[in-house]
Amino acid sequence: MEISGIYLALGLLGLTLAAGIFYKLSAGSGRAVVRSQIIDLERLSAHKNGFPIRELGKNATLLQFSTEYCGQCPSVRRSLSQIEYRTGGVLHAEVDLTDRLDIAAKFNISQTPTVFILNDKGEVTFRVSGVPKPGLIQQELTKLGIK
Repeated sequence: MEISGIYLALGLLGLTLAAGIFYKLSAGSGRAVVRSQIIDLERLSAHKNGFPIRELGKNATLLQFSTEYCGQCPSVRRSLSQIEYRTGGVLHAEVDLTDRLDIAAKFNISQTPTVFILNDKGEVTFRVSGVPKPGLIQQELTKLGIK
């Protein structure tokens, strides 16, 4: 192997390492949504414990997008359900994307779980791709005035 080949291999290794570190730091951190559309839970076939959900939470809605084969979705479901239980006026609903690629494309969802925080009007105010970092959802609810 020539010296230039060694430099190329080291450069690719460094680039891969930097990309991995960036992904690890950014996964689950979320981002605010500036221009948002209003979400219709009934149109998305949102459900809670197998029952259809048609109305938003009084103060906010935690909308989780999952798939049948998502390994991290059950733990996120439990976490969001606990937040719903502890926080008044917050609803946790879920949408199964397994056979709904149209929804995934419409909302630019490339991984599950993805969580949207909706305000009382149904507008997406925040979204997280991957498992939300501890305390992040509660922090964003506090920004909406929900404690």
